[in-house]
Amino acid sequence: MSSPPQIPSDNLDDSSRVLKAVSEARTSIVYSSDDDESSDSERRRRTPPVELSPPRATAGREKPEARQQQSALPTRFGTAGGRYMPPTLKRKMMADAASRGDAKEVQQRESWDQLKKRINGPVNKANIGNIKDIIVELFGANLVRGRGLLCRSLMRAQSQSTSFTAVYAALVAVINTKLPLIGELMVTRLVLQFRRAFKRDDKGLCISSVMFLAHLSNQRVAHEVLAFQIVSLLLETPTDDSVEVAVAFTREVGAFLGSIAPRVLNYVFDAFRSILHEAEIDKRTQYMIEVLFQYRRDGFKDSPVIPDGLDLVEEDEQIVHEVAMDDDDLDAQDELN
Repeated sequence: MSSPPQIPSDNLDDSSRVLKAVSEARTSIVYSSDDDESSDSERRRRTPPVELSPPRATAGREKPEARQQQSALPTRFGTAGGRYMPPTLKRKMMADAASRGDAKEVQQRESWDQLKKRINGPVNKANIGNIKDIIVELFGANLVRGRGLLCRSLMRAQSQSTSFTAVYAALVAVINTKLPLIGELMVTRLVLQFRRAFKRDDKGLCISSVMFLAHLSNQRVAHEVLAFQIVSLLLETPTDDSVEVAVAFTREVGAFLGSIAPRVLNYVFDAFRSILHEAEIDKRTQYMIEVLFQYRRDGFKDSPVIPDGLDLVEEDEQIVHEVAMDDDDLDAQDELN
């Protein structure tokens, strides 16, 4: 390819020199691109084609291994850990366990999970309207074996929704008439939970614990001496938090103490009156005590001993457990969980 004719560079001004430089640069770019294209085509003719090997079928070998690991996971732990397990996988798990000789252990864990579901389900949906049906459904389960599960489920549900405390207390009161060991275990665990929360200054857990104990006292599952011990402990060295917990507890158990032990109730309100006039507490706490006094003057009409629809136990069938706050031999029996 012949080069373009050269323009004489004599007597050229600056603009002509610029045009000349641009033209030469464009020509050099065109030549170099042609050369590159020719060299690339020549290189492709000389280089032999490379044969690509077929893709390795690794996916087909990995899937069975992954499936074996997934199927071995429930077998290793005995159950699916509360998750849903398809019936096919469950049958395979039981067959593998039978081949290893530990099918009995797997069946026991499976029955334990089923018992946990039969207890947690009714407890979570209990209310005033269906409490009688819930009681019948719970008695259909093995409550002697699952008494630890029942107490833990009730305590967890009550701490998350304290407005249903009266319902859960009525549930415990009915079960306590047939299985007193469950009522005693319930009171014991609540007392121990309140002790731990009181030492850790956990006000929220203290309030939920004493509210449950207050309604158990109203249902005659816990003795009234325990209620007096709780108030005495809270008001012994009054602080804003301890007085708030004592006020919440007295609102729930005040009507019961007024009918069973009026002297104890008078002592409690005398302690509140001295705190109101002498102790250095916050204005908010003082207002709570004043509201509590107004509550008493109204006869605790907003907090009856047993709400309507929850008086399910006859007086001669009540079993009262004398669990004290200062007992040193209380056992929560955590191994039952």
